[in-house]
Amino acid sequence: MILNVTEQNGITLVEFVDVTRFTLSIADEVKQQLRPLLNNKECKMVFDLHGIDFIDSSGIGCIIALFKTAKSIGSTLKLCNLTPEVLEIFKLLHLQVIFDITGTRETCLQSM
Repeated sequence: MILNVTEQNGITLVEFVDVTRFTLSIADEVKQQLRPLLNNKECKMVFDLHGIDFIDSSGIGCIIALFKTAKSIGSTLKLCNLTPEVLEIFKLLHLQVIFDITGTRETCLQSM
């Protein structure tokens, strides 16, 4: 299991377990685990990326696919705790305009 999925006050919290690289090797597994949750119209999800030091195009594509699923159903997906390296990639791709990215989990939870 590469993801820890918990719930707090009706908000689904997702974080990686013992993973520092979000790459092709795990992107499909992440999508398969999270898509069914996001298909629930009532789903509010916080994806905490703390500890992820590297993300490749497959990881970015996975997050975009999850965001599109959430948006099409009316669910919410927010990102938090991006490392400076990962945040820089999001900024280079101008993804901070598309995604709701917050610094800390607490700030993200409060914004839900």
